[in-house]
Amino acid sequence: MAKKKQEIPSKLYYSISEIADYTGIKAHVLRYWESEFPTLKPKKTRTGARRYRQPDIDEILAIKTLLYDEGYKIAGAVKMRRQAKKSEAKGAKEPAPQMNIQFDGMTEADRLAFLKKELGQVLELIKELKAGKPAASKGKKKMEGTG
Repeated sequence: MAKKKQEIPSKLYYSISEIADYTGIKAHVLRYWESEFPTLKPKKTRTGARRYRQPDIDEILAIKTLLYDEGYKIAGAVKMRRQAKKSEAKGAKEPAPQMNIQFDGMTEADRLAFLKKELGQVLELIKELKAGKPAASKGKKKMEGTG
């Protein structure tokens, strides 16, 4: 059973067995994750023993959340961790949330028609931006192929 975060003693380096106990992830899984996640690279001693620091622990916990709690597969979790690291490097706090479209009570045909209309408006804005026109004229022109 994994220990709570405040129970781990504060020190500079932790062994793989301490991390395994703390996170609830077995040592062989941690070693496997090192081969799959470029964002997880603990320091090694001259004898090859892994020495984890607090940022490594934070990375392990983030990976654990993606894989076990959010249901990502390894490839998806790798991608998410890369994006998170890029965002951290750029100073961004979190990626922008996805747009939430409410489809409650709509038939599939209604949902498709709604999406087609919305995508048509997006395409119109893109065309206006490419042409150097102001984007304020949305909805005035009817797009070809829609309707």
